[in-house]
Amino acid sequence: MTDADRIEALLDLVDDTRKAQPAQSEQLAVLGYAERRPRGQYWPTRAGWNFLGNHGRTFDTQ
Repeated sequence: MTDADRIEALLDLVDDTRKAQPAQSEQLAVLGYAERRPRGQYWPTRAGWNFLGNHGRTFDTQ
């Protein structure tokens, strides 16, 4: 799973307009980027949020 794949899979978990892919969510859980929740759902861990946050920040010119 590449960085781009991880970002897409994490976005699938947190964005209501996107549908999570179970296989990718399971890979995130194995890598420590997501945790299992009841009813087969996943949610990003602190590591997942940090990984996603670094790529979502805007460019700072100062």
